[in-house]
Amino acid sequence: MSNDISRIRGAGVGNLEHTKNKSSSDGTFSKTMKSVADGALAAVGTAASVIPGGGLVSAATNGLRAALGGGDVGANDQMDKMWAMQRESQMFNLQYLELQTAIQEDNRRFSTMSNLMKARHDTAKAAINNMHV
Repeated sequence: MSNDISRIRGAGVGNLEHTKNKSSSDGTFSKTMKSVADGALAAVGTAASVIPGGGLVSAATNGLRAALGGGDVGANDQMDKMWAMQRESQMFNLQYLELQTAIQEDNRRFSTMSNLMKARHDTAKAAINNMHV
């Protein structure tokens, strides 16, 4: 039986790595951890009914419980899909950060030019006012 061991290496896009290692044990640890996770998700789903927005939390916990209980093949597919979505999300977040940085830089340039033009205008206006006196 194989256990999924997931690691995040580095901080860049594409450095998210999902590896599978063969285990020599009989899977007792894996089964125990699945039952602990299922119990925790059940408790969270039950407690979600008393908090605002609990329907969303309950739906999320039910989805996770279904992914855990779907058997090794289904769970592995779900995990692979989750890692792919996480990589894609990380890529989109990096693109969004680059866009924010570019907009900030343009804003700084615009502010600098605006301030220079205002100073130039004020200087010209003061010079014209001094001539009429």
